[in-house]
Amino acid sequence: MNQIINEYTTLSQWGNSKATRIPTSVLKLLNIDVNQRFLISVQGESIVLTPEVKQPNTIHELFSNWEDDGIRHNENDWGEAKGRELKW
Repeated sequence: MNQIINEYTTLSQWGNSKATRIPTSVLKLLNIDVNQRFLISVQGESIVLTPEVKQPNTIHELFSNWEDDGIRHNENDWGEAKGRELKW
């Protein structure tokens, strides 16, 4: 991603807070969608918004995009059962 975008936005009042809008061109470049959470920090004289990377909460979320390649070189031998593991 070496594309440079320079656009302006304005700080506005939103209830008791201040808000600004992020241009669509920036959101598309970074593949950011509505309801994305950000970490906000200050670096020098700049406000930095870093998109939060969502961690999976379940095993299903963790492997939701996994595609089985069907390649199995061999079966692992984990040794004798040490507890109440199922016998194969």
